[in-house]
Amino acid sequence: MATAAAADTRPSRAYADPVARIELVVALVVLVLALYSIVNCILTPDAQVRGVPKVLWLVVIVLLPLLGSVLWLGVGRGRVVPAAPRRAVVVPPVVSPSGYAAMTAEERIRRMEEDLARLERESGEDGAAPRG
Repeated sequence: MATAAAADTRPSRAYADPVARIELVVALVVLVLALYSIVNCILTPDAQVRGVPKVLWLVVIVLLPLLGSVLWLGVGRGRVVPAAPRRAVVVPPVVSPSGYAAMTAEERIRRMEEDLARLERESGEDGAAPRG
């Protein structure tokens, strides 16, 4: 009889309860979302943060993980500014296969080196590498 009473007073396993499992999954999803939002907020440049300063966004995300994360991802982080469109690259006319077949290996290498040098000159004329 003592063993039956001890068995009745044992706490039930919370993870066996389906509602507890759902709550655990929701809590993990909110935790992962909050961690992602915190890291994303920290790594986002100040110029791309909208609304309030970045520090205040971090406070909101930490204090209200679900609401703060959703607000950060929807409102706080700025849109990614697309890079300036690149100029079209002028491609030299394709040499017919018979023309390449008639060339020796040295002539093909020389032509490729000339094309490469021309492309490097043209890219140098366009300006230096973009400054960040």
